[in-house]
Amino acid sequence: MALKAGTVANFSSSLAEAMDNAFQQEWLALKGIPLPTQGQDDRRMLFAAIAQGLFVYLKANEDLLISTLTLRDDTGIGTDETYAVTQLELNL
Repeated sequence: MALKAGTVANFSSSLAEAMDNAFQQEWLALKGIPLPTQGQDDRRMLFAAIAQGLFVYLKANEDLLISTLTLRDDTGIGTDETYAVTQLELNL
């Protein structure tokens, strides 16, 4: 399953929804009252735009994210193996 940035029309199970949920929790923790529903559409549009921009940026720079990958041997019998990552393709 690919990661999902989210849009206002397709918000469920997306990064944008996770941001909105986290914002609601932080609001409640700081202010002691639930986040008002007024402005919900604008807030969702903002989080969707941020999530989409983040996905575009990550996809454009995916080869810069990981340069090596080390497979650790937890058995103690073998040795760790480190590989150069020459190409990374994010499933976004």
